[in-house]
Amino acid sequence: MEGQSKRVSTQIAKSIPQAVPLLMPISRWKSDAIGITAYVFEESEVTLRQSGLVPEWVGYPPKCPGSGIAVPAHHFFPSYLKLLRLQSGRLRLVIDARAVLKGDTSFQRLLCNLLADTKLSLVKGEPV
Repeated sequence: MEGQSKRVSTQIAKSIPQAVPLLMPISRWKSDAIGITAYVFEESEVTLRQSGLVPEWVGYPPKCPGSGIAVPAHHFFPSYLKLLRLQSGRLRLVIDARAVLKGDTSFQRLLCNLLADTKLSLVKGEPV
């Protein structure tokens, strides 16, 4: 049985696609009004496109500073997202933290491996 759980965790880890390393947020924003926590990134348009955080179907704001695009949550993308063109030409991305965590394959792999390890007390159901 132990050999089977190791194989399952390896298969799960291999099934999670490798992605471009995640960007580091510059700050965090919490909205009690709409009930989300969002990360704020400031990067070049090229870097944001390569990161995969912004879905391909979302357009980018024009090159003039101050222009922006907001994408409310809907069935295609159930997370809040906002892009704003800065004076420097870079983009500020404000995105729901849940959307960022879905793309964090390293964290997903760690979580899958922890849950597959039957020797851990919480997985075995032992009292804490």
